[in-house]
Amino acid sequence: MRIMLRYILVSAIVLVTTGCAYKVGYNSSYLPPAGIAGKVDGKALVVMTAEEVEWVYSGHPTSFTGGGTTLTVPLGNITKQVALEVFSRHFDRVDSGVDLSAAAEYLIVVNPRISKFEYAYNQLQNLGFAITPEVIVNLDVKLFDAAGKQLMQKTYVSGEREGDSYMMSGSPNEKINKILHETLFDLMSQAAVDAHSIL
Repeated sequence: MRIMLRYILVSAIVLVTTGCAYKVGYNSSYLPPAGIAGKVDGKALVVMTAEEVEWVYSGHPTSFTGGGTTLTVPLGNITKQVALEVFSRHFDRVDSGVDLSAAAEYLIVVNPRISKFEYAYNQLQNLGFAITPEVIVNLDVKLFDAAGKQLMQKTYVSGEREGDSYMMSGSPNEKINKILHETLFDLMSQAAVDAHSIL
């Protein structure tokens, strides 16, 4: 037991003090399995400019634990992939585009963008014996009709979302990545439900 506690303490110190740089990417296995019935009879288009898709976040956690680390996340691409997956579960077909030029071919057009992202390795709530990965995500979504008229603009706010606590991990970055995917999926699903109600 004493050896285990010593290992946890050393791991925490390393996470706090070292200048590690972590990278993550889109991982479809972090999304829940499909199980939604009753798709809308029509096509949806996910529109994001090249700049929006290529946006990459790089920054430190808001927690003291891991403060010496940097996490790089391709938030634009992850947002696009999650949007395509979520709306494919609600519509017969989903395509992607960079503008509204093809809007007439679709029942609805979706433009998603993350406007806020923060992450933390919360060790305080576990009295130092474990770490809980946390994220905060704000997702801005615009919906347009086939004529390019804006139907909705709404920000979906996650609040502080927690992943599963762990005592040690060789990939703390993936703990953050997993809860990011889950949180973004939930927010995007809310947007898809709103799209249903508008239609």
